[in-house]
Amino acid sequence: MTQSAPTLAETFERLAQQYTTRAFLKDKYQKSWREHSWSGISERAMRLRAGMVQLGVKAGDRVAILSENSPEWVVVDQAVLGLGGIVIPLYTTSGADELRHVISDSGARLIAVNGDQLTEKVGALHLPGVERILLMHRDSRDCDRGTISLGGASAFEPMPAREGRRDDLATFIYTSGTTGPPKGAMLSHGNILANCESSLPALSLSANDQILSFLPVAHSFERTAGSYSVMLAGGTIAYAEGLGQIAHNLLEIEPTVLLTVPRLLEVIYSRIMRTIESSPGPRQKIFRAAIALGSRAADCRHHELPLPLALRTAMPLARRLVFAKIRGIFGRRLRYLISGGAPLPTDINRLLAAAEVPIVEGYGLTEASPVVSVNTHGHTRIGTVGRPIRDVEVRTAPDGELLVKGANVMQGYYGREADTSETIDADGWLHTGDIARIDHEGYITITDRKKEIIVLSGGKNLSPAYLETKLVSDPYIAQACVIGDRRKHLAAVIVPDFEHLAEHQPDKFQLERQRPETLATDGELREFFRARIRQFNKPLSDVEAIADFILTAQPFSQENGELTPTMKVRRKVVQDHYSDQIRAMYGE
Repeated sequence: MTQSAPTLAETFERLAQQYTTRAFLKDKYQKSWREHSWSGISERAMRLRAGMVQLGVKAGDRVAILSENSPEWVVVDQAVLGLGGIVIPLYTTSGADELRHVISDSGARLIAVNGDQLTEKVGALHLPGVERILLMHRDSRDCDRGTISLGGASAFEPMPAREGRRDDLATFIYTSGTTGPPKGAMLSHGNILANCESSLPALSLSANDQILSFLPVAHSFERTAGSYSVMLAGGTIAYAEGLGQIAHNLLEIEPTVLLTVPRLLEVIYSRIMRTIESSPGPRQKIFRAAIALGSRAADCRHHELPLPLALRTAMPLARRLVFAKIRGIFGRRLRYLISGGAPLPTDINRLLAAAEVPIVEGYGLTEASPVVSVNTHGHTRIGTVGRPIRDVEVRTAPDGELLVKGANVMQGYYGREADTSETIDADGWLHTGDIARIDHEGYITITDRKKEIIVLSGGKNLSPAYLETKLVSDPYIAQACVIGDRRKHLAAVIVPDFEHLAEHQPDKFQLERQRPETLATDGELREFFRARIRQFNKPLSDVEAIADFILTAQPFSQENGELTPTMKVRRKVVQDHYSDQIRAMYGE
């Protein structure tokens, strides 16, 4: 890793001079992967930077980016950062109200937009504070005084990044909290660089690594761990074509590292288990025996212990019969997966670890730039989120809340002094809102979300996230949202896994002749799920039990606002969308 300069842009230019014609970015164009060199991206960023000066952009100005992951995202990002500007990343899946709020709240003067559809989306917002729209997409043309193409804005002599300081602001990342409007976490160049510098040893990234990027770079997890950290390591980033093409892109790119969120791994896990469940008995026995062997081997790896001779002798057969097929999903070169953004169910973690698909599960939050802790190779405890990375301090408050301190902690929330002082105390400790335990070895276990606790009308406090994780472990349940705050008992909004139902209950519900929307109200299907909920409730106390439920065929998604970009359920939004059914269910 090259020693970083004071700012992200200066660091990038120093690295571009070092790696010159080596591939930094890759994307797919007309069915072929193409490479973008370090020097090529650097020159494009410097030319655009000069053009932005002509447009009147100056240090401290906010520039928003609305784009899928692409080389153009990096070009605009580096151009703005090198001017001393502040980047406002926007999610392409955000609705009009959220986009309008973030753009207006941040005071963005210019919006860089990639694609005709997103350009129309921005145009419909009618934002008086936005002076110009920069069209990032290929073959775009200057349309009127309000827009300018990337090519038109880049027709200038290259302008190197200005000298800056580590405490200069780099970005406002708006937290997509489960309640209330998003708040802009102000992160400096130093916050992000400190987090990258501390993460690199933990992740052991190097110039030989290549990642496949598919999580939105607008999110702090992908932006720091999947972009800036890879940049500092001198690695290569390939942009996936989209969620639907990830499986194919994995085999084409064969990444050494993959950043993911639990939702994708849940889908892969479900497909593996469905395949095994429908296999002949002998094949199921071979699978279970191989996983049992792999689990013992994984436990040795996690504690840096040598494999016993008997285990070492048996493993090659398990690899050939079972593990190779699972590992093959991710390509032949994968060193490890990085799972973040939400808790990873332990069943999934154990299965993949047993199949020798190493997982680096960590914990972080936007306000910490974002990485706080990581389970590293040889120091993994499944069920925990690892130990703090270098130069990050953690402790728990008297009520169990996890507190974080370090150079990675944000400067505050933009324009929200009260929220800032509530989140960062007078001693500089960031209050995460997560309840945690820290064991004698320093491993952190997140046990609950402080503000995500449901308080029943009888006074009992319950964790909806814990129950939701258990619900979606049922192969017939794709998604679940537990509700019941200030009510007498718990209930749930459940999205059935219709694909699994079609495979294993094809005749019972006449799936081929009924649409999911109709089936969700079918009495027989409801009785089927009532029986499963009864089984689910058996090991739980009366207050933890799910007393009633709503079935819906409409999956929770970012587009309908029911999921955050890291696939967490926005409980308030789900409750708003099903308010009439919820009131009827509770007899209100």
